[in-house]
Amino acid sequence: MRHRRKRGKTVLRCPNCGSDRIVYVAALITGQKYQCQACDYVGSFVVEEDLPVPGAADG
Repeated sequence: MRHRRKRGKTVLRCPNCGSDRIVYVAALITGQKYQCQACDYVGSFVVEEDLPVPGAADG
């Protein structure tokens, strides 16, 4: 039997400056496009980071 880890929320981060001020701009044939409001990065690559679940034990 598999134990599923509780999934918390995720946050998108800019690969250029690390800010979480990322906004969705458009989806074209090539995929999604995001823009960072902190450094004006525009691109399809962003870092998705899991936020810790309060009260969840590691392991």
